[in-house]
Amino acid sequence: MTEPTGGREKRQYEPSVERLVYQTPWIDFFYDDITHHDGTPGKYAWVRNHSGNGAVTTIPVTPSERYLLIKIYRHPIKRYLWEFPAGLVEPGESPEETGRRELAEETGITAERVELLGSQTPVGGYSGDVFHSVLAEIPEISLNDVVLQSEEQIVDAKLLTRGELTAMLKKQEVGDGNTFTCLAHYWMWQDRQAGSHQKER
Repeated sequence: MTEPTGGREKRQYEPSVERLVYQTPWIDFFYDDITHHDGTPGKYAWVRNHSGNGAVTTIPVTPSERYLLIKIYRHPIKRYLWEFPAGLVEPGESPEETGRRELAEETGITAERVELLGSQTPVGGYSGDVFHSVLAEIPEISLNDVVLQSEEQIVDAKLLTRGELTAMLKKQEVGDGNTFTCLAHYWMWQDRQAGSHQKER
């Protein structure tokens, strides 16, 4: 199927049949037969979370705007990353419920309020999953209040001001893509909130 666009024909991609080649309790691997843009046949390898429910990254923020980050070992890249708490959406859970649960499991901190800020596909050329960005408003805490989930290889935590977090981002000390995206969602949400307050005046 093609569509004319300014003298050129633009091919509309037809949905291919998903071919599951390997399944695990966490990740499923697919190797599909596809048709390339020029009409030639090809193959495409991609992955999806086994549940098909996607995942959540939680943005824990205190009233004084301090951000809670954890340091966790990531096996695919063989090193530790500073990032926000994250996890898979369990069957029957909403993204907000997952965000609240993952925060409590990984840090021992209970959110006072959660809100879904947006969703994104982190690596659309590789993964078929949607990740949700969930704001978790937490109380004013100290690091002594944090109880890390060691079995998930979480080894440290930080409470950072916006300036301290920005400095870590500039130095590339935070390398997790979902954490970057969540911050973009949160800072856009802050701008919208500020704009709404100005209109009310």
